[in-house]
Amino acid sequence: MAGPGSVRLSVPFWSMDIKDMFFDKMKCDCGFAMQGDHAHQHYEFTFGFSRIPVRHSVSGQISQTDTPYILFRSPFILHSLRTLDTQPYKRCQVYFHPGILKKYEGICDLGSLRSVRACTIPTDEKQMEYLERLLSHMRRLWREGAPERVCAGLLSALLHEISELVPQEMIEPDGIPPYIQQVMLYIVDHMEEELTLEFLAQQFYVGKTKLVEDFRSVTRQSVHEYVTAIRLWRAKTMLAEGMQLSVIADRCGFSRESALITMFRRETGMTPGEWRRSLH
Repeated sequence: MAGPGSVRLSVPFWSMDIKDMFFDKMKCDCGFAMQGDHAHQHYEFTFGFSRIPVRHSVSGQISQTDTPYILFRSPFILHSLRTLDTQPYKRCQVYFHPGILKKYEGICDLGSLRSVRACTIPTDEKQMEYLERLLSHMRRLWREGAPERVCAGLLSALLHEISELVPQEMIEPDGIPPYIQQVMLYIVDHMEEELTLEFLAQQFYVGKTKLVEDFRSVTRQSVHEYVTAIRLWRAKTMLAEGMQLSVIADRCGFSRESALITMFRRETGMTPGEWRRSLH
């Protein structure tokens, strides 16, 4: 729940003229800006240029930084972010769909980030100054409608600069089992179904034990914990949009409203109605 003086943080995307590729406006916010646990289908980079303390999490594991930072998040990884100071802060976010890497294979490459689920990348003032200039240049060209291959080339330059900053100890030698991202996408797209471990194992032709082990190695969560977190995130989104509880329960895979209310109270300490009222 947001504290006094909180602002709800929205992300105003604007297109970079490359399909499924987005660049958030360079922005300054004041107050306790936050995004609760959520996941999405794209890669995400968040650049924090101010010395403002920020608390962020990946699959429930919480970290904190009060220096300029770069946060990297792979697709479908649950994460959150909250500032801990009311001072203005400046940040920028870059998003792109995995399909961009395939479309511009040979131009865009994740480098060492291929074997990283999510991480906070250490940097210094000089490096951040350079990255801020690069991001501002990218944003200007996007706004002016630069050709797709130019945009892809600039993204490649950004990825190269960031991958060079990733410490070796953050790289997971075994990488990420590719089918796990497909399982995570299936969960997001089929929330109304009964997403049991047995069902998902059958859908992806894999043994339950292997699915359990691979899923936890990527997300640091069990399948059940991940399904619950995704349903909670979707329910919060729909509550904020003013949808009826019966509709939310049906679309989030609950057999009845009471089951949704029980889950919501257990995870947040509030009923859905109480949570919705807390937004105002």
